[in-house]
Amino acid sequence: MHPDYCPFCWGFDVKLIDVNRTCKVTKGGQVIKYTALLACGNYHGVIGFAKAKGPAVPVALQKAHEKCFQNLHYVERHEDHTIAHAIQTSFKKTKVYLWPASTRTGMKAGKTVQTILNLAGFKNVKSKVIGSRNPHNTVKAVFKALNAVESPKDVQEKFGRTVVESYLL
Repeated sequence: MHPDYCPFCWGFDVKLIDVNRTCKVTKGGQVIKYTALLACGNYHGVIGFAKAKGPAVPVALQKAHEKCFQNLHYVERHEDHTIAHAIQTSFKKTKVYLWPASTRTGMKAGKTVQTILNLAGFKNVKSKVIGSRNPHNTVKAVFKALNAVESPKDVQEKFGRTVVESYLL
């Protein structure tokens, strides 16, 4: 089935994050494989990613495209444009910092992080990647950070108190 006609993909946009070429030398010659890393999102808080391998780039892309929609996460957006609070996460040697930003700031992030945040529908977020900038680890660290962000409603339920929201500077 062609990816444009996939009923699960309607409303979703898919972006390529990284393609990697590996070469294994065997007795019979060289075996070349490609790894594709894709991210998908609907610009309204639902995002996913997938990594797949294949003997050629189109095969790897097709496999990753099919897997991408099996790994979807919902991310709460604060005031429909940013995250609720600053957060720091790490995955292996990659550290990712995310900060909320005011309305006119825009996206201040590297290419990999910016792609994921745009697909989730964020418009005003600052970020910094420290340590390894390997795209695979960066993607996993960003997803870990976005899943760890707590909305004011979550905090309210957790502690049983009302949250007084301060305006972002």
